[in-house]
Amino acid sequence: MQFLTNLFQDLRISKNSVEGSQTSVRALQNEAHVDTLSEKIDQLYIMNLAALELLTELGITQSQIMKKIEEIDLRDGKLDGKVSQPTECSDCGHRISKRRTNCFYCGARINTLGFKAT
Repeated sequence: MQFLTNLFQDLRISKNSVEGSQTSVRALQNEAHVDTLSEKIDQLYIMNLAALELLTELGITQSQIMKKIEEIDLRDGKLDGKVSQPTECSDCGHRISKRRTNCFYCGARINTLGFKAT
């Protein structure tokens, strides 16, 4: 009887060890994903800052910019600060989520603006 108890205990320990390893792998994947998102945010910040400075230099007011932001936000039917329309891959033409960095179908790298990155 002790043999069976030890066997089951060893199985549970092995299972917990595997689950712990899987959790560690998921944590590393999540960390890499957060790093990627942080880089994207930095890129978007710089792009937006440049665009706003150029618009200001051209005489566009903050009110006009805010109206345009609202107009763009409402294109998907909701004023929620999100654009939920999918994009198309410029390589294969499949529709892909804006959240993806690579096309699911052909693997082409997609940048934050929804077109193929160079």
